[in-house]
Amino acid sequence: MKDVQEMLAELKSKKALNQVQLARLIGVNKSQISRWLDGAVPRFYMIKRIKEIYDKEIA
Repeated sequence: MKDVQEMLAELKSKKALNQVQLARLIGVNKSQISRWLDGAVPRFYMIKRIKEIYDKEIA
């Protein structure tokens, strides 16, 4: 399984999203996306949400 940082970067790249758009898609603010892309680990429920979005958008 890919880690959160990889999933976010791939979503951002493949869907041509900026951090604000990605944040809106997930339901968080831009600064949270920035932290996660820098390697911070989100809480479990957010990891689950990111994975669901990733599977739906990338699959």
